[in-house]
Amino acid sequence: MAHLLQRPARVIVMLALVLLGPAAVAVAGGRELLADAQDGRVDACYSRAEFRDGLRLARADQRLYGFALDAIREAQNSNVTVDGRPCGSRRTAPARAVAVDAGAARGLWGAVAAVVVAGAAAAGLVAHRARRGRG
Repeated sequence: MAHLLQRPARVIVMLALVLLGPAAVAVAGGRELLADAQDGRVDACYSRAEFRDGLRLARADQRLYGFALDAIREAQNSNVTVDGRPCGSRRTAPARAVAVDAGAARGLWGAVAAVVVAGAAAAGLVAHRARRGRG
């Protein structure tokens, strides 16, 4: 009879280990991130889940007085693990998407200047005619 009770107990223990294993790894990642950020900067790369866990696991005193959370928030943009890229490489926009065409900008400012000059000349002409008509 005791032998029959031991088998379900073993199954339950094995199931608990299988289910709780990933959770322990995730908590360890968040704690590792907090330890890395204690000097005010994050040196290694972490996954987005590890960043979330690190922010969630921070103690109240770390939230109020520490520089660790500021370092973690800043590192969320630069130290994220991305498959196929080295640690710390940021994603950038293609050069053609952010290229500035200085010729178009000069043409726009030239058109604005021409409109202002034409408006001033028209206002001066109207004022001159109005003064002439009174005189």
